[in-house]
Amino acid sequence: MEQQHHGLQVFDEAGALLLEVGPQVIKGRPIFAEKVGAIAASWAQAEINLNCLLAALLGTTPALVAEKFEKAVGGERASVFARKVVAKALAGAELESLNEMLDRLDAVRLRRNRVQHDTWAFKPSESERLFAIHANDYLDLATKLVARSEAEDRARAELAIEAVMAFAATVSCGYTIEELASIDAEITSVSMSLLQAMLHYIRPGSRKGVGREP
Repeated sequence: MEQQHHGLQVFDEAGALLLEVGPQVIKGRPIFAEKVGAIAASWAQAEINLNCLLAALLGTTPALVAEKFEKAVGGERASVFARKVVAKALAGAELESLNEMLDRLDAVRLRRNRVQHDTWAFKPSESERLFAIHANDYLDLATKLVARSEAEDRARAELAIEAVMAFAATVSCGYTIEELASIDAEITSVSMSLLQAMLHYIRPGSRKGVGREP
């Protein structure tokens, strides 16, 4: 097992690199790093637009709305809170429109979470893509690498090597530059819709503030 920076590498028996995991994968590929950074920035703006929209509907401040989100456990709970606010403040076509925005935000959140919360990997066999590896899979890989390096007999070593190589071969959650750009574009689109809604509800006479949390 070799450690580069604070990630892992997998080599075949001939010493050829099969899989490299860690932040250096992104740092060494500026075009990918730019797209991942753009996703992070776009998501932060979408969250601000949503918080300001909910603040307008509640008649409160974005900071207090953010506190409610922070108390929620994960994006799903935050989404439930947002939907409760919208349901109390609006009805009819307005409610339907905002729920559609929240549906889109929930859908792209799942894609964004893999990009922002998983660790990155590179496979020389698929050089046009980078791969996202979940923490559970990362621990599984580390366990296999330890078993490979500490095997006491040839049979166990061969099994461990096969397991490591199989892991590298089956890593499949990958992204091209175009796929990352698509995620950013969808976040931006939803964010713009939330912005327009927020601007509408802060206009005099349009504010729907219910004055209390759901």
